[in-house]
Amino acid sequence: MTTRGRSQLGPGERQLPTRKMRADEQLRVIRAACASTDLFVNAVRLGAATGLEEKKCGLVPTFMFKTGLLEPAGGHFSRFRPTNKARSVAAAWEKGEEAGLQALRSAWKGQWFARAMRERLGYGPVPRDGLVARLLTSAHAERHRMRQAEILLDLMVAIGMVVPDGDGFMSWHEGPCHRGADQPGEHRKTPLSLEADPSSEPSEGSAAVLTEDVHRDTEAATHTLAAGEEADAPKAAIPRPRRRVAVEAHTEAVTGSYADLDLLALLCPPVLLADLVRLSQDELLELHKHLRGLAALTAKLRGRPVA
Repeated sequence: MTTRGRSQLGPGERQLPTRKMRADEQLRVIRAACASTDLFVNAVRLGAATGLEEKKCGLVPTFMFKTGLLEPAGGHFSRFRPTNKARSVAAAWEKGEEAGLQALRSAWKGQWFARAMRERLGYGPVPRDGLVARLLTSAHAERHRMRQAEILLDLMVAIGMVVPDGDGFMSWHEGPCHRGADQPGEHRKTPLSLEADPSSEPSEGSAAVLTEDVHRDTEAATHTLAAGEEADAPKAAIPRPRRRVAVEAHTEAVTGSYADLDLLALLCPPVLLADLVRLSQDELLELHKHLRGLAALTAKLRGRPVA
């Protein structure tokens, strides 16, 4: 194993998983490393435990070390041993696959990538490309490390932290953080709230995050259209919301077709450039008028000058 990847990081850059091994293979290495009872683990021992290529196995512990699952074992820079947190994950894995994955999600919930995804998915499903871009930005990494960001997202999917939601969208495993009503026995979560964790780093401000995300998603959609991909444009008077954000307690009371008209469900998911291409020219102009009117009325209610 080598620390070359760590030394190549620029100032402020965060560690990402290696791009030379698939996420499912890295998960096998992570499990083997957590469960090791040897004095130390290294590339040779991880390769023997998993049946995977030793050289590639040696690239995984660096990310595990950065995320609190391994610690130096002494004697050589390539030797590590599992931390107490890793041993707890391994003990859960012994009970069953789902228990182990849940323990790993819990062990990583305070890491920067978990907080970035929970914050980004706080209002509903987001396209995969948007999540990869967010991970790359949160890691303060250059575009040439995008493949590593993709592997990290795949790893989060593999452990069940991020869940594919159909049509290329992905969701947080606990659902949107923005709730309309409390679930029985659950603690109410406010928009973009984060679970307290001693190792957590300060998060960006909500307004700055939303502005940044809208700008990034717009650029991603523009790039997609410029690449020549065709977008379906059904001529519907009012486009249906992509996802329903209302909680079960509310949708049970508002049944049938009326549930789709719930204002919270319509407004919470962000509107992307890819959504706007579904509208006709007249509908876009009408939307623009409504938005200006809404902005003017809201500014008036808040006692601010109308732009």
